[in-house]
Amino acid sequence: REQADKYFGVWKSTTATATTSVPEPTAPERKVVIVDKPGSPQTVLLAFGLGVPRSTPDYPSIQIMNDVLGGLFSSRLNMNLRETHGYTYGAVSRFTFNRFGGPMFAGAQVRTDVTAPAAKELFAELDRITTDPPTAAELKLAQDSQIRSVPGQFETAKGTSARIGQLFIYKLPDNYYAALPGELAAVKPQQVMKAATDYIHPKQMIVVAVGDRAKIEPGLKELNLGPI
Repeated sequence: REQADKYFGVWKSTTATATTSVPEPTAPERKVVIVDKPGSPQTVLLAFGLGVPRSTPDYPSIQIMNDVLGGLFSSRLNMNLRETHGYTYGAVSRFTFNRFGGPMFAGAQVRTDVTAPAAKELFAELDRITTDPPTAAELKLAQDSQIRSVPGQFETAKGTSARIGQLFIYKLPDNYYAALPGELAAVKPQQVMKAATDYIHPKQMIVVAVGDRAKIEPGLKELNLGPI
């Protein structure tokens, strides 16, 4: 405190701080981008969409929804692509929450020979999350995971200072983290469905497939996901 006061205490702002406004990007039409890696035994298959700012009031329901979709080992994506079909060691989905929004993505690293079937199942789950509400078991797993992870964010001085910094960066109220567990616990199935329909848009996602183009392009064309 003494050092901070000594070297920074007399600093004065000479100009008003302008508030930067970043326009929301236009949602893309779905297309497939292939990054050719000849001879690759696997394909990195990811579908990218537009996310939302960290300050959104829908943050608790989005996090619960994403855990049901692909945020946990028990998620629908992982159960489908890994446990049911054996296409991958793990499938995930994630929202990146930034000050002015950020991307969301869903996908997996899959065997080359199952790239197209995996893409088909990936979009089947992206569609299903908007139509099939979470079961009681899915909802409880997601809520327990989110609620019980909150204390760990304050386990170290670094983690605590980062959370305090986020209050300012994302313009969150001072009691945000005290109230968050209760907000997560209060999320209902209908709120999960609303978050899915509001923020998961399968027809406005860019599919990126990094793999052996000669082997994966024909199957991806047959799926008719969009122009390649």
